[in-house]
Amino acid sequence: MMDNELIHLVYGTDDNYIFPTMVSAASAAHLLGKDRKMVIHLFDAGVTDEHYADYENRVCALNANVTCERHRLGKEMFEGFGAWRGSVVTYSRMFMCEILKDLDWAIYFDGDTLWTGDIGKLWDLRDESKLVQASIDPPTPTGFVNPEWQWYKERGISINPEGYLCMGLMLANLKKMREEKVPQKCREFMAKYPAPRVVDQTVLNYVCEGKKAALPPEWGVFSAWHGTADLTKDGAIHYVTDVPWRRDKINRLLSDVVLLWYEFGKRVMHEDWLPRYVSPYG
Repeated sequence: MMDNELIHLVYGTDDNYIFPTMVSAASAAHLLGKDRKMVIHLFDAGVTDEHYADYENRVCALNANVTCERHRLGKEMFEGFGAWRGSVVTYSRMFMCEILKDLDWAIYFDGDTLWTGDIGKLWDLRDESKLVQASIDPPTPTGFVNPEWQWYKERGISINPEGYLCMGLMLANLKKMREEKVPQKCREFMAKYPAPRVVDQTVLNYVCEGKKAALPPEWGVFSAWHGTADLTKDGAIHYVTDVPWRRDKINRLLSDVVLLWYEFGKRVMHEDWLPRYVSPYG
């Protein structure tokens, strides 16, 4: 791929999650390869103008080759969908190819994340034969079977458990999604099963079955059980169930991967967030 090809990165958030989303987007801008250019798209489900301006200014200040675009999402897009942890914006991943109708590819990333390498190296992994490429969803920390399989089984839905992906980091072939009517298939699935267990992730894994692929593990390091992850490679950390800015419980210790988030804030954003979010006891 050409190094100067425009990369498209997408986040979805409301006002409650704009701060960690800003941190993640800033890490992508900071670590972008010097010959790369990138547009960071924000799917806005209720961000104030003041907070968006702060987000855009701080992210773009880190790299002259990065620009931001805001996409305000109407409530009608999520009509009848149950909220996921208080927000419906996560459903927008199912409709990326409609929102970004002029793009062929995009990377979607959740806001509870941190880039640890050049996103351009992930962009270069695009496979034209796949609808989506994403990180493998790991087993539960206790080693039990992922409850998602039981949800599918109880409804008579056949899916390969070994290929179940976490859509928190998704390299999406938007052109192919439009051609194969993925949004329409997602809506049909939601009409039949209106309360999917893990919202759009449950839907996309089924709809994209047979045309999805796992990314190399360094692009989906899960903080809570990162174990054997090789953090020397370009990659990304997903703080699912282990977000750095909520350390008020006795089991929320400061692991190395959590401290990476704080170090990024201190060294790159020039802010010391540790006293704000971690008690002296923690």
